[in-house]
Amino acid sequence: MTPAADVSNGTGNWIGNVGRRVSRESPRDGGRGQHPATANSKRTSSVRDAHDPRAASRRPRTASPDRFRNESNLLPAPDHAIVTVSPLEILNPSDAHLLRKIYRAGFDAIFSSWMSSYGCPFLSENSVGAHNPSILEICEHLDGWMREMSLRDPAMILVPEHSGGDRENDSLRGSIAAFSARWLPLTSGNPEATQWCHHVVHALWRHARRDMMRVINRPSYRSMLTLFLFALTPIPAGISEEEELDGISGQACIHAALQQIQTLRARQRSVQFNGTKVSQPARSRAIVAIPEAVATEGFLTAENIAYWAALTFDTSASLTLNCRPLLSAGLLGFEAELPWRLVRAGAVKFQKQMQEWHAHAVSEITDERASQIVASGSAWKLLAWKLTAVFKEALRDGHDESEVKRAFRLVSGFIQEFNDIYREPLEACQRRMPFLGEQIRFRWYSLMLHYHLSILLLVNAAEATSRLDLLAELAEASADAQNAVVNTLIFGLSNTVTLNIPQKSDYSCTLRDGIPVPIVAIDPYPHHIVAAVQLVHKAVDRDLTLGRIGGDAHKNLQSVLSRALDHLPQSSKSVQAAKGAFSERSSHSGVEPLVPYLSIDPQWHR
Repeated sequence: MTPAADVSNGTGNWIGNVGRRVSRESPRDGGRGQHPATANSKRTSSVRDAHDPRAASRRPRTASPDRFRNESNLLPAPDHAIVTVSPLEILNPSDAHLLRKIYRAGFDAIFSSWMSSYGCPFLSENSVGAHNPSILEICEHLDGWMREMSLRDPAMILVPEHSGGDRENDSLRGSIAAFSARWLPLTSGNPEATQWCHHVVHALWRHARRDMMRVINRPSYRSMLTLFLFALTPIPAGISEEEELDGISGQACIHAALQQIQTLRARQRSVQFNGTKVSQPARSRAIVAIPEAVATEGFLTAENIAYWAALTFDTSASLTLNCRPLLSAGLLGFEAELPWRLVRAGAVKFQKQMQEWHAHAVSEITDERASQIVASGSAWKLLAWKLTAVFKEALRDGHDESEVKRAFRLVSGFIQEFNDIYREPLEACQRRMPFLGEQIRFRWYSLMLHYHLSILLLVNAAEATSRLDLLAELAEASADAQNAVVNTLIFGLSNTVTLNIPQKSDYSCTLRDGIPVPIVAIDPYPHHIVAAVQLVHKAVDRDLTLGRIGGDAHKNLQSVLSRALDHLPQSSKSVQAAKGAFSERSSHSGVEPLVPYLSIDPQWHR
């Protein structure tokens, strides 16, 4: 690893170690070819790429060639194998720690609230380890328990024989690094580091993408999380369309992860077979399915949290990708499933608790009460996504009109239930917001954006199928959702979250403990912001055409939407495409048909 003294660009060791080595390859072969000096590399993947005639055409956009030439005397001839090894071998410990900090500040802060005892319907308030649990730690503990179960009963092959833990850990850390790298510019006080960050993003994304096939073949809870995180990692700007198609997609990773958790939870001993092999069941020495040492409340809590996490991805993918869910039923049967019945039961319990607070004149919204309100509302939000996906399924799959109307009545009635149960407590949180912690503000923002986005997607589905009869019934809900999304984006632009940066990080040019960044900028689901901006932009353009709003109001709304896009990670191909489409749409009047998430690259769906 090149020492800090060898780097003279002022942007730190991290950029020198990864970004530069990739930058010297990228203008030549898009990071996929092989330098002649490394023709004898032992890594077969590098040798194979060296003889790939397509490699030369895969050229991402890069910085000025002069900049690379000026630094050619600072580094030896680059070895393409540097991007095929684990990111842990490229990054020094402080830089890897920085990426983990970014992951925890964004994704973990939101996702842990969804998995808490108030957000996960499978848990009780007193469940062990259910207070804002980290899904990363949950998966690590579950894999440890699974290994113990396999050792006690060899017939239960719950983890691959070659799985010693290091490979899963390396893959997971690599996926976290690739997922978090797009936010690196937020941590640097040097604007010149942005271009180098793009090269780092390319290197980590390419490595993680190559690693996904190995991850798919190593079923474990950590592998499941690795696949989910890569599915959330956007295709970097500058990746050619040919290279984009030459590899696994995010949707395939989500489906593989869902398949893994089904296998892990089933713990089947029966014969399994496909076109490539048949696995014979082994004779079990144990009678019980779960050894007593493992059948603890902690294990059951962790497994329930992991299942709810997978169900979250499954439900979201079925809505945004217009595909059938894998872990739960669709239009025919979902109402009878336990998770959704538990969400409804939890909402009833929450409503009774709110009534008790009012009866005892408990009106103050503390951090703890606000956390409970937001987490419970997040579980209800996922059911809103489920019902919207079910309605889209009824339209898409050509069900009878009676089924379409039934699905519509379910989701429209659900909107009213949300208003009856959660609107008042969430508005109370909003009024108290200056006195609440930044994590509460972050989670409140996320809930409001995601819930009202589901209504915009519902309206869009009705518009796309020309269901004017249904649109008339959604007019009030649509206007309310547009208003809520705009106000939520304004809230996210004007409120900040502190991004804690390690003092020893070689990448950051500053030595401060924390950097305040707008909530919108660190949102772990920027593709949902892109979809919300697209849908609201379409609506305000239509309102301007119909004379419902004036030119000044339209200009102000456009400014809010544009600022939201400007704060998203600019290394993303999807964000760049969305900004281009936004500018083009803003340059002329008229409303064109819009399919949300269509302009978002196939990999980057939640």
